[in-house]
Amino acid sequence: MPTTATTKPNTKVALTHLSPLLQDRLITPALTPHYHAAVTTPWSQTCWTHAAGYIYPRTVAELAQALAILTQTHTKFALRATGHNPNAGFSSADESALVLDISRFREMEVTADGVARVGAGCTWGELGAVGGMGALPNLYGTGADGVRNYEVLLADGRVVDANAHENPDLYQALKGGGTNFGIVTRFDLETHPLTPVQYTIDLYNPDDYTAINGATAAVQMAMEDDPKIGLSVTTRVSHDLYDRVYQCWIQLRATLPVGCVLHYTIQPMGTAGVQAGRNRGGNIMGLEEAPQCWWVFTGEWSRDAGVDVDAAAHRAVRTMAEMVEALARKGGVFLDFKCMNFAGAGQEVLASYGAENVRRMRAVADKYDPEGVWQVLQFGGFLLRDSV
Repeated sequence: MPTTATTKPNTKVALTHLSPLLQDRLITPALTPHYHAAVTTPWSQTCWTHAAGYIYPRTVAELAQALAILTQTHTKFALRATGHNPNAGFSSADESALVLDISRFREMEVTADGVARVGAGCTWGELGAVGGMGALPNLYGTGADGVRNYEVLLADGRVVDANAHENPDLYQALKGGGTNFGIVTRFDLETHPLTPVQYTIDLYNPDDYTAINGATAAVQMAMEDDPKIGLSVTTRVSHDLYDRVYQCWIQLRATLPVGCVLHYTIQPMGTAGVQAGRNRGGNIMGLEEAPQCWWVFTGEWSRDAGVDVDAAAHRAVRTMAEMVEALARKGGVFLDFKCMNFAGAGQEVLASYGAENVRRMRAVADKYDPEGVWQVLQFGGFLLRDSV
């Protein structure tokens, strides 16, 4: 099987063993059209990097066999479900590693007791707004809080359930702990009766940003009394902070090259949302019971814009995050938590959960992955190996 000059010897051996197992579900550079489709699957073009190959198992048993080959040959790999994470190297890899893609795990059914059993390759768009933060977070908490059970492939090839009664330590660690413990192959999700939702989309003149920010802060505080209200770096609610962030954004945006867009979103989480998560068994994220704002900073630019624009966009996003953190600390409204869904590769997400939760995650990782496969062989991610 042809491999590139930069493919490592152990990766070549793994490809040799994987080929008869997967046949046409192993995509290498030699399969040009299919390889291009595999490379360009991720949502963010920053992740369109060229791996040594792409593995597409159809069943959990096949996934376990592929994983065994990777561990036996000590081959680096990245895990990819739908490829939505924009951090290069998290669900993508270079030519020294393989991408283990579980997008074909597409089981979807609702059981008689109202639990949605969902394969890890399904998208939230197919299932409704039950992702990281849904339409009504104050009623139900985060998406992780709504998981009743995880089906997990462990590094030693065992498939286990993790829920409130079976492997409860693993269950809680998976609710926010990322890919440090195993490969989740199926989620069993709590469902709720259909709720009539009314919303409007309003556009405002940005010159009136002070009033807009004031209204935003007022709505967030109203969420503390009415958990049914919702809006589509973590801080407390602060009108003054919102105004200062807007001013920083205006100044920074003016420095960007043509074709580079910088924007930010204020995503509110109320006290009731944190409490709802705890009422459903708790998670590992260490959220503080307080009205808060999860800030999301995004840079968008053309893939063909050039290296200078790439660097400017990355620098702008990083600068915005640093400025908001500095302003929040100065104003006494900063919170340590960083949401994994939105965080940049260089941010200390796991550490932001608190030292005790990091200790608990390490204990779970040692128990369920004593050989350290997920820490040693994963190409990238928010991994405990990188957490202080």
